[in-house]
Amino acid sequence: MSWLFLVSCVAALQAKQPKVLMIGIDGLRRDGFVAANTPHLDALTDRGTLCLDARVTSDDVPQSDTVSGPGWTTFLTGVWADRHGVTDNSFRGRNTETGPHGFALAKLGKPNVQTASYLCWTPLRDHVTTDADIDVVVTPGESDSVSSAWKRADQSLAWSAVPTLVNDHSDWTFVYFGSVDETGHGHGFHPSVPEYLAAIENVDRLVGELMDAVHRRPTYDSEDWLILVSTDHGGEGRGHGGGRENVNVYTVPMIVSGDAANPGTIVPREEGSAPPATVDLVPLALHHLGISIDPAWQLAGSVDGWLKTTADAR
Repeated sequence: MSWLFLVSCVAALQAKQPKVLMIGIDGLRRDGFVAANTPHLDALTDRGTLCLDARVTSDDVPQSDTVSGPGWTTFLTGVWADRHGVTDNSFRGRNTETGPHGFALAKLGKPNVQTASYLCWTPLRDHVTTDADIDVVVTPGESDSVSSAWKRADQSLAWSAVPTLVNDHSDWTFVYFGSVDETGHGHGFHPSVPEYLAAIENVDRLVGELMDAVHRRPTYDSEDWLILVSTDHGGEGRGHGGGRENVNVYTVPMIVSGDAANPGTIVPREEGSAPPATVDLVPLALHHLGISIDPAWQLAGSVDGWLKTTADAR
């Protein structure tokens, strides 16, 4: 038996199981994130890449917009609105043929891949996240304020996701938090707004609960986790509509964290390439899970610059 064969066998035995946790924080303005006290998100940044000017719209796709419907559909499909068809919060025009959910693409490449989705915005479940093996929706209840109701819904989602993250075999888990956006609408999207910063800090605490669950997995030492965090838009005043011309709305923070992530705060791209954007999230997840990306899917995003071993995922 050759030495090279022995080395390859040992490497195969030592290979870790790839896992992805994707966290969406609705309405996270980048300077609000910077101003808030976010130790758990900062810890993720320390283990990867933070980009503060990731795009949620494309200059080449005028249909892309800074509202939640197209924003989250782009986040979860890896294509812009010209392919997924969503241009507003009605989700009219949704095209699952040319813009399928990333979970559906994952199952095309690896049929036994396990997925989980946790969210509190029901339209997103009805029109996009229909391919999850574990599918949990929490509807915000009645409260003395809208933001309080969404804060409680976010906490319920975190509590629901923790058992899955600790014990389940899910390969790709998505968790959506909505309270930051609702607080922005109620009080203002700005780092000078105490309520807005408090909402970001509360979600950071929930991110800590999710990461604690990941670290408590019995199989954690044999796994390779990639953590992806971003949003659907920033904000201005108490809204975010018409944000294609407003840098505080169309550019957002994006974190790619884990052993596979390229450390730093700049995502290098070749001249003429598309800038870092939320369309990169699905290609990153698929790439990390070892799923070959079919050019026929026409994904708009790329893994270039985000990972230590770069490969164009378009």
